[in-house]
Amino acid sequence: MSTPISNVAPAEIIDLVVDAISQFQDKETRISTLASVALVSWYCRHRAHARLFSNLFINNATHTWMRRIRNLSRLIEADTQSEVSGVASYIRSFSVQLDGSMALIRAPLDNGTLASILRKIFKTKDTGPRSLKLSFFPRGSLGHRLDWTTLNANFLSAFHGLSSNPMFTTLHLEFFSNVPRTLLHKSFVKNVRLGNVELADDIGDNEKIPEEIQSDSSEGRDFHSRAMEGQAVPLESIEIDPSFPLLRIIDMTPQQALHPSLAFSHLKFLTTHVNSIEEFHKMLWILGNAAFLESLRITVSIKDYYLPEPDLRTTSLRLIQLKTISVVLISPSFKNTRTSILQICAFMNHLTLHPNLEAVDIFRFLHISRNTSPMPDQIFDGHEFHLLDRLFSQARFGALKRLTITLWFDLYTGCGHWDRRAFEQASQEYLLKLFALTTESHTALAINFQLDVRLMYE
Repeated sequence: MSTPISNVAPAEIIDLVVDAISQFQDKETRISTLASVALVSWYCRHRAHARLFSNLFINNATHTWMRRIRNLSRLIEADTQSEVSGVASYIRSFSVQLDGSMALIRAPLDNGTLASILRKIFKTKDTGPRSLKLSFFPRGSLGHRLDWTTLNANFLSAFHGLSSNPMFTTLHLEFFSNVPRTLLHKSFVKNVRLGNVELADDIGDNEKIPEEIQSDSSEGRDFHSRAMEGQAVPLESIEIDPSFPLLRIIDMTPQQALHPSLAFSHLKFLTTHVNSIEEFHKMLWILGNAAFLESLRITVSIKDYYLPEPDLRTTSLRLIQLKTISVVLISPSFKNTRTSILQICAFMNHLTLHPNLEAVDIFRFLHISRNTSPMPDQIFDGHEFHLLDRLFSQARFGALKRLTITLWFDLYTGCGHWDRRAFEQASQEYLLKLFALTTESHTALAINFQLDVRLMYE
């Protein structure tokens, strides 16, 4: 029998101890120590298990993964109150990421293990969001995706049962094909991340932008009613590439009659990856219909292309709620420094009205030749930073509070001593001088430079 809590320590002390252990950096030490604490008393077990099982991540990086997921299922099934006060009640984030043969990744799907877990989790009345990630990469299969239609009825029933749970708000799917358009039907999911996912009857065919229809107050009420009926999904956060037919899973009305501005009316956070000019235009179309967007993160990987500048006579992206922007440049033509800088400038020029923009983060790789001396002026000159300086000195960035520029580069230092701290300090001072116009125009703006340097030796 567990020791009464009064014989161990006050609840407040136990909470402090468990919280401190949960901060241990070493994962194995953290888990083993929490497991030991759980043996002391009922209250200790409750607090320790709440930390141990809060975020579960299972992958096949080790040979014990199958035993782990099977033991988890048995542990949950053995406790009739698991979903209320046991292990299942502690789970807030559940991730399964498998990579291998089709037989390997299908095993927990076909034998009912995953289904039994999904039926028990996220049932507690404790507040807070819950998330599920399913990533199954079948090596050697056509398209390297798992066909959703081949999943058995037991798993699909458990998944749809979970989707109707108001606690379940975040879904992350990777490497699935033939996913039904009604995936989110009558769900409470607010946040989605879809990677390498194809919808049924739409494989390899990008979504056509629907013709605009008249938007009025009656359509607004219609969207609300359809959302209540499960025919529309008011997503708040999306991470996706623009080629995915996003409207098809948001608007489940028979004729997809919802105006895009209504479909995206709840969108606050957008993370997207742009690999072509066509995808860039599609992203702009989404932004043009997401009037209440607060945060945007875009990764650009377009080879040897300049992004088109906006036609200000016909184009105006009014993102009056936008507060943060992150732009990541991963260009295959990274040696062409002018191209990457112009891509950033062109993208920012499309955002014509953003009065509440507070923070901009830019991530960029610099190509440094082997013969470059490890001195700031030799490294950073010639990378067209004056174009960024001219851009952010404009009055439309007057509300900006923070500009952070992260630079990745390889540095050849030879075999001699190299003082990283001195180099970073000198680089900060030198880079700041390259943004003289911006610092002069916006005196309250904090400009930060983050250097991610990989040392290379001859």
